Amino acid sequence: MTVRAEAAAVDAATEICAMGALELGRRYRAGDLSPVEATRAVLDRIERIDPDLNAFIEVHADRALAAATMAETQLRAGIDLGPLHGVPVSLKDLIRVRGFRTTAASRTLMDAPADRDDAGVTERLNAGGAVILGKVNLREFALGAPDADSPFGEVQNPRRIGYHPGGSSSGSGAAVAAGLGPISLGTDTGGSVRYPANLCGLVGLKPTNGLVSIRGVIPSSEQLDVIGPLTRSVADAAATLDVIARHDPADPWSLPGARDRYLPALGLDTRGLRVGVPTNDFYAPGQKEALALHAGARERLQDLGLTLVPLPLPRPEEVAAIWDRIMSVDMAVIHAGYAFDDALYGRNLLERLQVGRKTTAVDYGKALVEKAAFRRDWLSVFDRVDLIALPGNSAVAAPHGVETLEVDGRSYPARALFAPSNRIANLTGFPALVLPAGMTSERLPIGFQLLGPPFSEARLLAVGHALEAALGNLIDQWGIALRR
Repeated sequence: MTVRAEAAAVDAATEICAMGALELGRRYRAGDLSPVEATRAVLDRIERIDPDLNAFIEVHADRALAAATMAETQLRAGIDLGPLHGVPVSLKDLIRVRGFRTTAASRTLMDAPADRDDAGVTERLNAGGAVILGKVNLREFALGAPDADSPFGEVQNPRRIGYHPGGSSSGSGAAVAAGLGPISLGTDTGGSVRYPANLCGLVGLKPTNGLVSIRGVIPSSEQLDVIGPLTRSVADAAATLDVIARHDPADPWSLPGARDRYLPALGLDTRGLRVGVPTNDFYAPGQKEALALHAGARERLQDLGLTLVPLPLPRPEEVAAIWDRIMSVDMAVIHAGYAFDDALYGRNLLERLQVGRKTTAVDYGKALVEKAAFRRDWLSVFDRVDLIALPGNSAVAAPHGVETLEVDGRSYPARALFAPSNRIANLTGFPALVLPAGMTSERLPIGFQLLGPPFSEARLLAVGHALEAALGNLIDQWGIALRR
């Protein structure tokens, strides 16, 4: 192959990798692209790009191509399994896939045996004909802080190498933002789907707790854990939720009852909906450009016919302390069952486990009571509004190793500005959607977040879809990072 022909082939593959899940599906059904072609393009891109990103822990190339071949045969025979049929998807390496090792990015599981069963969401993806590419990187057991000494290393932000991609679903965010598959499933216990979505310029959906099965997922806190998609469009997030949102009788945390159809719900009329805008000082700090982009997103909501309702939100400053106590104890209890050698844990995770081990039963019980009261208080807010607008990230991604940021002459923990309101959805169990609000002059993304009452995903996605269109398709405008 000549240099010119090789460059043309790379450009054609890059164009395929820039497509979203629904666009791939349209091309498949029109007959001008096949699942095998799309999967090969993504696998080739992983091979070329991922050494710079470190997003993938394990690529299941042979399995992915076999699944793509099956999807191609089925679609040609008129068998259509739904919106993810033949679409490449990656999974955070907490989610079990039969026949492959699950490591949780920890030395404690480096020699773990292959999984004997699929997780509940893996079963749903297989039933929907999705092509599972492999497992993506994360913070150790979805909790430890970024650790350059982890067995799989730090994940890079595709928007700028050397910068934080958000966590703990860092590999999921980096993979989707760099075109290494249009969808990745992450877990969200304290914002771990939405945090990477904010910093990488993606859509991240945290569903209502119990809507999606968590069976077969290595837990952080089963009462806080949720699985959600990271995508490059709201429509792709809706399509993914249509596939994975099913009641699972084998999962004690899965809630019974009918699920909405989320993709058709994107056409719902959202005019007249009331959107709460917090007046609490808690949400005030942030970089000027980030705050301006949040304000611009709220203005677009008004342009779309929604009503903004200023109101104080109940006790947001108490969230971190309540969440920390519950999370630390739950994690310590889970890991007591593993009986791993403490010397194998990373420093950050071990420190968190030690906190949980030292927390008294009385303090844990008090945190559960506070959690229930907090949920009740926030549920009452939806007597006045239909959704709540919250910041996504109030500062751009920071370089790896930077722990504090200065805003208006004051230093803040970077985490407090990246995602000051993510844990609210986990503590209450409510659904939340992050989508890009724009980019700063540094060409780094800022996210905008919408929170709804339980099982309001259809409404959230409809508003998010309309807002995405009003803001312009920012993901396409930016193009895929690391284009080559």
